[in-house]
Amino acid sequence: MSNYIQKLYRELKFIDDFMFTKIMVNNLEICRRILELFLDIKIKKVVIPEKQKTIEILSNSKGIRLDVYVNDEVGTIYNIEMQTTLSKDLPKRSRYYQGMIDLNLIERGARYKELKRSFVIFICLEDPFNKNLPVYRFENICLQDSTLFLEDEAIKVFVNASGNLDGISSDLAAFLNYLNGIIVSNDLVQMIEKEVIKARKHEEWEVEFMTLFLRDQENLEKGRKEEREAGLKQFIKSMKKILQVEEQVYQAVLDSDHYKDISREEFLEIYYND
Repeated sequence: MSNYIQKLYRELKFIDDFMFTKIMVNNLEICRRILELFLDIKIKKVVIPEKQKTIEILSNSKGIRLDVYVNDEVGTIYNIEMQTTLSKDLPKRSRYYQGMIDLNLIERGARYKELKRSFVIFICLEDPFNKNLPVYRFENICLQDSTLFLEDEAIKVFVNASGNLDGISSDLAAFLNYLNGIIVSNDLVQMIEKEVIKARKHEEWEVEFMTLFLRDQENLEKGRKEEREAGLKQFIKSMKKILQVEEQVYQAVLDSDHYKDISREEFLEIYYND
């Protein structure tokens, strides 16, 4: 194991996706208490149908890999995602996740009326809506009559670690501070931090993290290579239309900033087969 990867693993915090998922799915008491904190409800227990569940409905559809996917004692579904960087498409992602969760249930034979109440929850380090609220909760209501709820039981929640802490519970304030790196004397925060410290010494998880890290690096390199090859093909195709002579096109490629290291064999393969 490289020292870099080993060091990287042992520096993981709760907000890092790998650490977040491991702690939430392996310590259900922490998961339960965090859900109660966000939603201001009481939950007797949570169970995990599948760890880091992957949902793929159709072979040509975009599947989703869920960080934390749990049920409570009455079957309510909770999907919790850690969001360390702010993405403009977060609302649309929440819609897609909600839809995929419902389709997954329907595919298994459930009727519409049997769809369970579900929460899609994003924990954000930055404010996704710039309203300075610590928690944003969205449910479908009638625009003409705000007292009329659609009651489709599909709820989306965005937790904002940078939100205003005034007027919220001390437990929620302590947790939001913890997401920002401030460890205070709070029972839940101390419980989570203790699990993080223990997890950093978990050798099997370290090996798993190393494997995932290396796989992600390989996929990144593969993506860069494919992007470069696509760009090269387009460049050669464009030059063929302008210059129309093989040697001139090859020289144009060699004179370019991005493709000057191309071999003659690689060039000819693209030139005559594209």
